Amino acid sequence: MEKVKGYEEAQAITGEYERLEAGGYICKIVSAKEEKSKSGKRMLVLALDILEGDKKDYFKKRFDENTSPDKKWSAGAIYRQMLEGEKTVGFLKGLMTSLEASNDGFKWNWDEKKLKDLKCGAIFGEEEYEKMDGSIGTSTKVKFIRTVKAIQDGNFKVPELKKLPQKGEAFKDFVNSVSSDNDEDLPF
Repeated sequence: MEKVKGYEEAQAITGEYERLEAGGYICKIVSAKEEKSKSGKRMLVLALDILEGDKKDYFKKRFDENTSPDKKWSAGAIYRQMLEGEKTVGFLKGLMTSLEASNDGFKWNWDEKKLKDLKCGAIFGEEEYEKMDGSIGTSTKVKFIRTVKAIQDGNFKVPELKKLPQKGEAFKDFVNSVSSDNDEDLPF
């Protein structure tokens, strides 16, 4: 084998890192911006990092240790709040109410840039994903934003592991949803 250029200077990337456990953390917002979802709908995107405790700056450390030229802030620390849709306004108001309660003097004024550096409580949960080799892994991602006080008081519930559907389950669910006592309604 011919020697690969830059091998001696390269930092070894093993894919190993300290996993964040599911639970409640006091965080700060490191960036806030409005973006479009894949379907073209407006959403507020918050990037978070842990502000206190033994996991302080967890996501910044992961970002700094990443030597990839196209590195991004960890997907696990991104909270997306849809701004369009039937129930989204209530969830947005809940988010802003939590931020107002957690930050003295902050009042939501429709300027997302003012969300940067605010404190919040964040509940992280685990979810499964399929790895490149087809095996199942788990990652920890922010699921809910709450008040800092709720996290400090332990007044939250860690969500259950979000499992991937078993192969074939999506089809079974579809068939069950269209099935009835009368098979004439089935499309096949």
